[in-house]
Amino acid sequence: MVREPMTKAQVKAAIERRGSEKIPLVLHKWWGQGLQEKYGDRLEKMAAKFPEDILTTMYTAPGEDASPLPDQSYRWGYKDDYSQAATHSIGESKVLLPDWSELQQFLDDFPDPQQPQAFDLVEGSLPPADGRYRLGGWWRLYHERFWGIRGMENLMLDYYDHMDNLKRVGRHLLDFYKVIVDRYAGLGFDGIFTSDDLGHQYGPMMSPAVFEELYFPLYKDFIDHVHRRGMHVFLHSCGDNTLLMPYLIEAGLDVFHPIQTGCMDEKAAAAEFGDQISFLAGVDVQHLLPEGNADEVRAGVRGLIDALYKPMGGLLLGAGNGIMPDTPLENIEAMLEEMSLYK
Repeated sequence: MVREPMTKAQVKAAIERRGSEKIPLVLHKWWGQGLQEKYGDRLEKMAAKFPEDILTTMYTAPGEDASPLPDQSYRWGYKDDYSQAATHSIGESKVLLPDWSELQQFLDDFPDPQQPQAFDLVEGSLPPADGRYRLGGWWRLYHERFWGIRGMENLMLDYYDHMDNLKRVGRHLLDFYKVIVDRYAGLGFDGIFTSDDLGHQYGPMMSPAVFEELYFPLYKDFIDHVHRRGMHVFLHSCGDNTLLMPYLIEAGLDVFHPIQTGCMDEKAAAAEFGDQISFLAGVDVQHLLPEGNADEVRAGVRGLIDALYKPMGGLLLGAGNGIMPDTPLENIEAMLEEMSLYK
C-alpha cells in the first residue's frame, strides 16, 4: 500500500477544517457499470495498493415499483401493478404517483424504515471497519426522489401548481430518513452520504426561490438531525450548483461532491465557499479519465488539488462519478496514485 489509511480522527479534522496533513480519499474506487466485468481481478489487485480512508456502506433502500427484499411492501410505489405506467429517466423508471388525487394512498403506503433486513449489509460491514471513519447512506434525497415519484416533467410543473403536495411528501420523506439516520447512528457511523442532482450544465434545475421555499427547510431539518446524532452530512449533486451553495451552507452541509468539471469552477468555488464548507472534489470521469493519457490524468489530479487544497483541510478526493469501462486501467492507477501521494 502506497500509504497507510488515515485515522478516524484525521478524517474528522480534515472535514471540519481543523488541519490536515493528508487528503482523505473516498469514492475514488467508484466503479461504473461494466468496469469490473472488463478488467476483473486486475482492477481489484491494482486498486488494493491504494488506501481507503473512509469506509462506505449503503443500506438496502426501498425499491421504486418493486421491493429488493422479500417483503413486497418495501418500495416507494403504492400500486400492485405498474406495467402500464409512464416511464422517465430514459425509460428506466416508472412514474409512481401520476395523479395527485391519489396522494393519500401513496402516503399511507410508505415503506417501513424499520424494515429488519434493510441493514443486513451494513451490520455485516462493521467488523472490518478497524476504527476508521464509516460513512453510510443512500441515493436520492428530495429533488431526485420527487422526480422518481412524479417524473421530471410533472415535477417541473408541480413547483408552481402543487407546491403544498410536494411539501407533504417532503415531510414524510424527512420522517423516514430520520429513522434511517438513527439506525446508522446506533451502529456508530460517522457520516451520512446522500444525493440530489440539483443542477444542470448551466445552473440549478429549479429557481433559487423554489429551492428556498421547498427544499431549504427540508435540508435544514435533515442536516440538523444528522448533526444531533453526531455525524457529518455528505451530498453528491451533479451540475452547476453555484447559486444554491449559500443555501446548502446555511443548512449546515458538511461536504459537497463533486464540483462537476465543466459545470462549476473549482478555483471560484474554493475562493467563495472554501472557508464555509468542505469539498469532496471529483476527478473528471467524462473526458479526462477515458480520453487522456496517464500523464494528463496525473496533471489533472494535481491541478484539482492545487485549486482546492488548504492546510486547514476542507478537501477530500474521489471520482466525479462512476468510472466507466472505456477508461484505460493505467489511467485509473495514475489517478489513484496521484491522489494518494500528491501533497
